[in-house]
Amino acid sequence: MLVPGPWSTVSELVSGLERLGIDAKPSGSGAVAAGEIAVAIVEDHELEQALACGRQGPLDPELLRRVATCTRAALVEYGGCAHEQMPALAKLGRALRELGGVAIRMEASGAASAWDVWLPRFESGAASQAYGASVLVVQDDDDVLFTCGMHQFQLPEAQAAFSDAAQTLAWLDAFCEYQLDEQPVLLSGHTFRPDAKSEPRVLERWPDHRHHPNDGRHNPYGVWRLQKPGDARIAAVKLVPTIMPSLVALLLATERSEGRPLTQHEVEKLVSNSTSIAMEPKDVRALERTRGYADIESELAWEQWQIVRAGLDGGSNS
Repeated sequence: MLVPGPWSTVSELVSGLERLGIDAKPSGSGAVAAGEIAVAIVEDHELEQALACGRQGPLDPELLRRVATCTRAALVEYGGCAHEQMPALAKLGRALRELGGVAIRMEASGAASAWDVWLPRFESGAASQAYGASVLVVQDDDDVLFTCGMHQFQLPEAQAAFSDAAQTLAWLDAFCEYQLDEQPVLLSGHTFRPDAKSEPRVLERWPDHRHHPNDGRHNPYGVWRLQKPGDARIAAVKLVPTIMPSLVALLLATERSEGRPLTQHEVEKLVSNSTSIAMEPKDVRALERTRGYADIESELAWEQWQIVRAGLDGGSNS
C-alpha cells in the first residue's frame, strides 16, 4: 500500500502505529510473514499523478490537491491474502488515516482510493468488496480487458474480449468475485458463465505476459483467459498430471545446463519424458500456493515457456 502523508522517518511511523495498536517493523528487516506489517518511507514529487485514478475513475480533485502537497508516502507491506486479512487491514488503514495519511493506493494494481471508499469496503468483511478496492480492470491495445491485482488474493488474473466493453467488464467482475466468494478449484478446460442465459466460455490459464516478474503488478499465478468459442485447446480432467519439480524449474535448469535456449522440439521432448503424478485439483492449488507460483501447462509448454523465460531473461513484457 502507498499512503501519502506527513511522514518524516520510519521510526516515527512505526511508533505512531504502535500507539494505535498496530505492530509494524521497518522494511528490509526480514521477510514479511502472514499477518506481519513492514513499512518504509519513499520520497516522490509526483504522488498526485500516482494516485490520480482508482476503480471508480479519477479521484476527487480536492483530494488530489491534498495529495499534491505531500512529497513523501508510507510504503506498507502486509503478509497474507487480502481477503483473509480484511479486519487487520481495515484497522491498519484507520491508523494510517489518523496519523495523517491522505489517501491510499494498492501497489499490486495501482488502484487508488479515498479513505471513505476504501475503509468501508475492507470493514465489510466481504471478499468481493475487497476486490472492488484492490483490483483494476484495464484495456490493452487489442481491446482485451484484463484484471490487475488478483495476486493480492493468491488468485490468477482474468482477461476476456467481447464486442461490448461493458459486457466484458461484467463477465470479469462476476468471474473474479466468484473465485473470491466460492473459492472454486479451477483448471484449464473448465467453463464459466455469469448467468444461465450466457454461453459458457472455456478457461485456459497462461503466464502473466504483461508485467515483468520484478514489477509489483506481476501475477505469479498467471491469467485466466476466457477463451472465445473454438479457441480452447485443453480439455478438463479429474486428476491433474503434475510434473515434479515444476516444469518451469526443469526447463530453466536444462537451459542453464545447456547454456542456450531450448528448441521447440527439445521442450516438447522434455515434457513427454518427464514423470508426472496424478493429483487432485485441490492439491495442485495447494502446491502452487506453497511454491508461490503456478506451473505452465504441459500441453502448451512451448508457447507458455517463451513468456516465462522472457521474464527470467530480464526482458520486460509490460
